[in-house]
Amino acid sequence: MSQNKIVDALSYLSIIFAPFIFPFIVWLVTSNNQDMHETAQKAFLLHLIPVVLTILTVMLLGITGLTTRDSQVTGIMFIVLALLVGIIDFGMFVYNLYLGIKILIAD
Repeated sequence: MSQNKIVDALSYLSIIFAPFIFPFIVWLVTSNNQDMHETAQKAFLLHLIPVVLTILTVMLLGITGLTTRDSQVTGIMFIVLALLVGIIDFGMFVYNLYLGIKILIAD
């Protein structure tokens, strides 16, 4: 198994131990190896999506809570958005694991 394959897989699997930090470092360091550079960039973006989505959801809920007088609307919106974001975040986690394992077992 080549070193490139291991680093590529770790870029995706780092969602477990160093989300978006490891792929970002690999992306910065591997500008001379195009395949590793592109894989690290994709992994970085896939790790960043749940973080950005969660931050935007929290901001939206905070603004809605501050501007809406109807707490029932805010409560329902919180439940729906929290479930939706949780499902998306979990899906992105599983997808990153899938891509990392796929690289490791590919011939």
